[in-house]
Amino acid sequence: MLASSLPSVVESAGFRVLDPNLFRFIWHHSRREQIGILLLILASLPFYFASLDVPRIIVSEALQGGAFPKGSLTARVFDWTVTLPDFLGGGKIVLSEGIELDRISYLLALSFLFLTLVLINGAFKYVINIRKGILGERILRRMRYQLFATLLRFRPEDIRSVKPSEAASMIKDEVDPIGGFVGDAFIQPVFLGTQALTALFFIMVQNSWLGLIALAVVMVQAVVIPYLRREQIRLGRERQVASRHLAGRIGEVVEAAPAVHVHGTAAFDKAEVARRLSQLFAIRVALFKRKFAVKYLNNLLAQATPFFFYAIGGYFALRGSLDLGQLVAVLAAYRDLPPPVKELIDWDQQRIDVAVKYQQVVSQFTVDKLLPEPRDERPEDLTGPIRIEGLRVLDRRGSPLLFNVSLTIDRPSHVALTGGNGSGRGTFAKVLGRQVTEYEGSVRIGSRELRDMADETAGRLIAYAGPDPLLFVGSIRDNVTYSLRRVPPVPASSCESSARQLDELLLNGDEINLDDSWIDYEAAGVGSAEELDAAVLRALAVAGLDEEVYWFGLNGRLAPRTNPEIAERFIEARRRVREQLAAQSLDDLVEPFDPDRYNTHASIGENLLFGVPVGHGPTRTELAADPYLRAILEAEALDEPLVEVGLRIAELTAEIFADLPPGDPLFERYSLIRADEMEHYRKLLDIVRQPGGKAHLSPGARTRLIALALGYIEPRHRLSLLDEAFNARILRARKSLMRHLPREYEGRIEFYDPAKFMMAAPIRDNILFGRIAFEGSRAEQRVWQVVRKVVAELGLEPVIYRIGLETDVGVGGRLLYEPQRAAVNIARCLVKRPEILVLDGALAPFGSGDSDAILTRLRSAMSGRTLIATVPDETAARDFDSLLKFDGPHLVVDPEPAAAVA
Repeated sequence: MLASSLPSVVESAGFRVLDPNLFRFIWHHSRREQIGILLLILASLPFYFASLDVPRIIVSEALQGGAFPKGSLTARVFDWTVTLPDFLGGGKIVLSEGIELDRISYLLALSFLFLTLVLINGAFKYVINIRKGILGERILRRMRYQLFATLLRFRPEDIRSVKPSEAASMIKDEVDPIGGFVGDAFIQPVFLGTQALTALFFIMVQNSWLGLIALAVVMVQAVVIPYLRREQIRLGRERQVASRHLAGRIGEVVEAAPAVHVHGTAAFDKAEVARRLSQLFAIRVALFKRKFAVKYLNNLLAQATPFFFYAIGGYFALRGSLDLGQLVAVLAAYRDLPPPVKELIDWDQQRIDVAVKYQQVVSQFTVDKLLPEPRDERPEDLTGPIRIEGLRVLDRRGSPLLFNVSLTIDRPSHVALTGGNGSGRGTFAKVLGRQVTEYEGSVRIGSRELRDMADETAGRLIAYAGPDPLLFVGSIRDNVTYSLRRVPPVPASSCESSARQLDELLLNGDEINLDDSWIDYEAAGVGSAEELDAAVLRALAVAGLDEEVYWFGLNGRLAPRTNPEIAERFIEARRRVREQLAAQSLDDLVEPFDPDRYNTHASIGENLLFGVPVGHGPTRTELAADPYLRAILEAEALDEPLVEVGLRIAELTAEIFADLPPGDPLFERYSLIRADEMEHYRKLLDIVRQPGGKAHLSPGARTRLIALALGYIEPRHRLSLLDEAFNARILRARKSLMRHLPREYEGRIEFYDPAKFMMAAPIRDNILFGRIAFEGSRAEQRVWQVVRKVVAELGLEPVIYRIGLETDVGVGGRLLYEPQRAAVNIARCLVKRPEILVLDGALAPFGSGDSDAILTRLRSAMSGRTLIATVPDETAARDFDSLLKFDGPHLVVDPEPAAAVA
């Protein structure tokens, strides 16, 4: 069950996010636009009526000569006179005396008048439909926003029972038909109704009998067809339910297939599915009959009515009571009559469907209670200790999770919570972290009840880090500073009015800047974006992620528009690192990129390309399949040797790693073949072992073997597959590749150049400009110590950290390891400097040593503020101000230490 952020109706059943009456909701939020479009429709009617009358004038006056009596050669057109009624004094007002035209000119003038009226009517329809569509989208946007805002005011207990996919589907998909109907709710019946009535009135004016015939046809359509369609809709829903049940039963049988085979009940299951198929068949047959009966009746009425018009209208024309022009005009008017009537019937059916869907959405977003709306809280209301009286929390079955807990926690203080698995310590932490708001008793901070605080107020006061970190798509910086994005760019005198202004802006679809204007710099204790990065890094350092952010930065790239001076400083860092390594006799630990040398610690592919692909680089397989590269390899006679190297890698890998499980670290580090690819390469080896050998390999197989060879690094993989002659041929191919590079490849590869910064390469490669020797003892550690020292001397650390903070975390943080996600979550809490920080299993992903170190840093960071943390045992709580022990749902009062517990 879902709920509402801006409930427009409060009922005894609960809070409703939307008015339960769809038409009232639409009218309330679009009254002005609806009236404007309705006036536009009324303004279009005279032009529509005139477009129906002009054909009559053309036939009667121009073609039959009614405007040219007694052989007159000219007639007056566009002479418009208004006759005043007697109560206004009678008389006439001449609007236009018109112009005299001959017969041909008269016909052409009327024809162009008809064309002009057609264009005007088309313009009216265009404007009406555009405004109607925009109106529908505006109300749909409002509806979606209100539903989404509702989810943000769900109590934690309610939101946990909501399936994210269902909530997203309901807001995105299920209200879409409702939004499509919004623009038609009032406008469509008026627009179509006035068109139909105008056409019917015109026919009546020409001849009352023909008008009655048209009216009778319209009445049949309006009464009989909706009745038939209601049954059609009922059958359609029945078919949908039957299809859903059939799919569910088939899925159930498939999931239970082992039981079907064990018990031999396949015949019974097939018979049951056959019965369901028969029921579905019967429903569909009835649906088709009803559907085509409606279609037949519509077609019959559409085709039969002109018969009456021709017969009866022709009779009246022969009798002289109806001229030919009137008959032609009646036929033309009737042509415009069935479409609006049919669309009105469709509108009525759509109204019924949409009303049902709207009621379903409203019922799903109705709850008994919502979190409070934002309001201005006085700071003095939120000072003082945390007073808990008679706190009781029950689960959904009524079993106690916390039972009659009463105590006072002084502020500031550091409180440890201990207890066995399933005890009340976690629930107690969740109550203080506002993850549980459905409780009995009282939890007050200062003079304010905790559960009655608005999220915005509590968010400034309290931070909660739980065992399941929730990260959003974006960078590490985005996720850490998410807790600070709470200052709407709306000037206001109070929090409450600001929130209301923001809601109105969002409901109306006004563009809101989502960048730095939302950051609460004051909460972070900084004044600018640059200072904010430093605060983020301090928070990450407490959480133990700052070093990893540094390495993320080294593996990142400079943005294209980076200040060139920064790139020059990195080139200087490259030179200094080389000097420092030489000064410490460590220069042999890094083999530099040299255009005239084969880098033994780089792969064959890296040596061949001697550069970095710009943008998203190709995979090894894509590189091996590149036509230009293959042409170079063939020209240098390297394709066959590389296929042979690939075969040797596959053969030796299959032998060496045959007994290792897929996830073994040795396999992951030293094997060029993934575990899931081994079977494919074994098949290739079987093919090669057959008579004829490599001749049986397909072009695709040869490409995969070349790709395998391109990733080979002799010092790492140690398969002894390369020699000096082979390396020399690779160097020759490198020079050919660079010399003959086609024009279309220019800009796609950035070749290594000792004198320039490689924008396409990671910062790490730009500083080292080479590869670290794998065989050196502690080579990497020693090299990076030098690099880090040089980077610090040149003041480039902030640049690297800034790039590291831009590392993408992926959907739900999946690109980070579990401890890294937990660290980001803790840093998110710390960066906003809360008065109360609640840790509820947030350190569980870390090892015991890391968690102890992080907890120590957290206590230091929260000095002078309140920290409440669940800890595994009393030993971990020895430095805390107080300890709260839980035995099941009960608090066991322990006076040692008890300075903060009364």
